[in-house]
Amino acid sequence: MISFDDIKLAVGTRMQITLRRGAQPLIYYTTLIGYVSGEYLLLKIPFEHGLAVPLQNGEDITVRVFSGMSVFTFSCSVDSIFLSPRFYMHLTFPSQIQATALRKAVRVKVQLPVHIRGTEEHGTITDLSVVGAQIIADVALGQPEAKIPLSFSFQIKPGNQEVLIETRATIRSQRMLPATKKGGPARFLYGVLFDDLDPTNQAMLQNLIYESLLGLPAIST
Repeated sequence: MISFDDIKLAVGTRMQITLRRGAQPLIYYTTLIGYVSGEYLLLKIPFEHGLAVPLQNGEDITVRVFSGMSVFTFSCSVDSIFLSPRFYMHLTFPSQIQATALRKAVRVKVQLPVHIRGTEEHGTITDLSVVGAQIIADVALGQPEAKIPLSFSFQIKPGNQEVLIETRATIRSQRMLPATKKGGPARFLYGVLFDDLDPTNQAMLQNLIYESLLGLPAIST
């Protein structure tokens, strides 16, 4: 258990909230507007299908937030609700926070088109972490230890924000896969390590991986 101040969350941090209504939990995404330590949190009210999610004063909420390489989970209740035109809410300040560390190389299954920059070659990222990826391609991209420039994009919630990742990668492994059709060409499976991701792109990848771990599909753009 840690204190809320230890997380060092910035204004604009994305948060997941879970409402317990009936047998199935309802999961939404929102944004931290601010907080007063020891008193309350200030969050945007999430929207769904263009409408504000209905909330009630006193309703219990589970909040999860991804920061660094940890997922932080805590319970709050709705203290007050402010609707049009700003749509925000006060939550009670959390008294206990659970931190779950994620390994830096935790990997998730995805289906993201990837382009080899400077060429006409494309492939599909099928496995992704903040340090590297697994790529399936119909043509040879290079031998182990070769450097290849990659670009791929995806969307993250809330608002389906588009993220473009451009980086160089080092091929660490290569093997052939059977053809998808009888008599068709063989495919290639590559394991690559990212060489030069900047902190912003690392954070975006962390967010994508966090959403995937929570059961949200990676969306290509």
